Amino acid sequence: MSVLAAALVIASISPAVNVIPRPYEMNVSGPGVFALSAGTKLVNEDNSPAAEDFRAMVKRSCGFALTGRGSTKVVFRTKSDTRVKLRPDWYWLTVTPKVVTVEYSNETGAFYAVQTLRQLLPTAIESNSPAKGTKWTLPLVQIADGPRFPWRGMLLDCSRHFWSVDYVKKTLDRLAMMKMNVFHWHLVDDGGWRMEVKKYPNLTKMGAWRVDTGEVWPGGGWNFGNLQFCGENGAKKYGGYYSQTQIREIVKYAADRHITIVPEIELPGHSLAAVVSYPELMCENVPPADKPGKSASNVYCAGSDTSIKFLEDVLTETMDLFPSKFIHIGADEVSKTAWHNCPRCQARIKAEGLKDENELQSWVVRHFDKFLANHGRRLVGWDEILEGGLAPGATVMSWRGTEGGIQAAKQDKDVVMCPTSHCYFDYPYTTTSTETVYSYDPVPAELDYQQSQHVLGGQYNVWTEWIPTESRCEELQFPRALAMAEVLWSAKERKDWPDFSRRLAAFMPRFDLLGINYVLPVPRVPFTTLFFTGSTEVKCEAPAGVPQTLRYTLDGTAPSAKSPTYKNPIKVDRACTVTFAYVNKQGVAGQVARVDCRPFVAQAVSLTPGVLVEKYLLSGEPTTIPDLTTMKPTETMAASGLSEDARPRATKFAVRWTGHIQIAKAGAYTFSLTSDDGSRLWVGGALVVDNDGPHGAVTKSGTAWLPAGTYTFEARWYDQGGANSFKAEMSGPGMAKGSFRVFR
Repeated sequence: MSVLAAALVIASISPAVNVIPRPYEMNVSGPGVFALSAGTKLVNEDNSPAAEDFRAMVKRSCGFALTGRGSTKVVFRTKSDTRVKLRPDWYWLTVTPKVVTVEYSNETGAFYAVQTLRQLLPTAIESNSPAKGTKWTLPLVQIADGPRFPWRGMLLDCSRHFWSVDYVKKTLDRLAMMKMNVFHWHLVDDGGWRMEVKKYPNLTKMGAWRVDTGEVWPGGGWNFGNLQFCGENGAKKYGGYYSQTQIREIVKYAADRHITIVPEIELPGHSLAAVVSYPELMCENVPPADKPGKSASNVYCAGSDTSIKFLEDVLTETMDLFPSKFIHIGADEVSKTAWHNCPRCQARIKAEGLKDENELQSWVVRHFDKFLANHGRRLVGWDEILEGGLAPGATVMSWRGTEGGIQAAKQDKDVVMCPTSHCYFDYPYTTTSTETVYSYDPVPAELDYQQSQHVLGGQYNVWTEWIPTESRCEELQFPRALAMAEVLWSAKERKDWPDFSRRLAAFMPRFDLLGINYVLPVPRVPFTTLFFTGSTEVKCEAPAGVPQTLRYTLDGTAPSAKSPTYKNPIKVDRACTVTFAYVNKQGVAGQVARVDCRPFVAQAVSLTPGVLVEKYLLSGEPTTIPDLTTMKPTETMAASGLSEDARPRATKFAVRWTGHIQIAKAGAYTFSLTSDDGSRLWVGGALVVDNDGPHGAVTKSGTAWLPAGTYTFEARWYDQGGANSFKAEMSGPGMAKGSFRVFR
């Protein structure tokens, strides 16, 4: 089957077929199956390593080696169509009752085909000792599939918390399963130096070991504002490092799974472990440290040729270890106080004709951009590298929202998107839910087609200041990592949250067999708010295949193992909050879904078209919408509707709209807010949309069941700085999605 064939039916994935990330094109061709058995033969026409991986997987779990002489076979071969060259890393999979045909554009495509076959087989394929009698069948499908973006990654911070070689390999296995292809290895930061450098042994003798304070999650984490290094001979130490032999082993392990490791050697800031190991790398006039193994500065001296040579030497050894085209240098959050007070740095500013310390940072980045380019490599840095001017060959990793990525792409520079609003998986699920991750599109709307081609893709980041255990690290990744995998792999128009939720539920037993700790999914409810007259029923979807029990409460508290099991719709005749959650066998509840149930009493109200607007100016660094009812507005006015034009100034403000909406016909109404930063919407006093928090332009929705009548509403929006935008929309029975019609 060719992805270019016009006759191919693009169908919704059958409930029996649960593949994550969702394939580009998929057709379920019948109710039958292909039965894998001891008589099945594997035909490996191109000696594909991926085909042999498939053989080994089947032998491990199913017990047969695919060397049979029966009537069924699995064929691996390179696709001969010349147009395939335009689709690197693609595969084409056809399953009929007798033959499985796997075609691919290259070996990476073959590897991805195996990951799909793995998910099409029974979940027991993940077990070394599956239950007897397991039927090893594949559904009859046609798939044409390949990645949307070439950069589909994950950052693991090994500086703040040192992760074992085994755990790094385990992480690579899980990335491969999700068809992710970049492992951003954060090896150097203030928390510790983790890479052996032959020319500078003190980096690991001293900089890899810090005083162990014993503070771990949830008791406050490590105190990174007061780090003290004790060296490898410290009596009470924490740390470790990867030898060059171990690094080469891990690099090969990743390459075998078609994953590129991009190392990050942080400079010129976040370098405490290095400057403690070699104090001569610090600026002049740095205040003396109180104790050995401490420093008042965590930046390299940008005016010192010794520091520049040191970093060139380190990067030379880095390039020898890592064949990646990209080398990440960090360059974020650089404190420039030491540079301002350093005679050598000020001399460098003068000699190079620079304006200030920001341009000195840019000079450092440009220097290493050229240094890496001379060695055939490309520099990647956090979006702070835009400050003072962007280096010619630099690729920007946009983390402080999307603005840095937009700015770089408009300068025809490549970008990797990982804004905190969607991609920081050290944040709790209450801040960044799986649905929030899934809603992300790495290509900002502000970019035209040509500019959007500079978006290489994105990644999720796991910073480990507060993550000292593997189980916690896994919980924060899963299931959000699967949502990000689909965001980065699947075509934008193929994304479907309800369908993804169903496939994710079917994926849960796979987590269990693989020994992956994860957060239980959010139960799906048709409405988050339900107004009723007399009485009503509250429903919750309980899809088959979820290995946990769905439980509920009627008082708004989180369910526990003692809470009632949800089996049938719940009858409600009074105001209450029905709360649902999956509870596992250990009695641990997952994320909750709440339904705010409120009796509705119709009222006659005299209304005038329009809405009341109150504007507020904010100060400081607001991270949430303040309680505007306790503040005095700077301006009050009437307006025709809810619009971002109501903002009182460019940054740090809040707007509050109050009024009424009229519902002509009872039914389900969906309200959505798109805002940068946070916003919230109340209808009839019930919070229907919660899009609060600092973030880029994010859309969140909520659905309410509303009897016909008039309802009060209130919307709030705030901005903490930078770009700002706001849009409020609703849809319902006989009503296409559009702006509110409001009254006051």
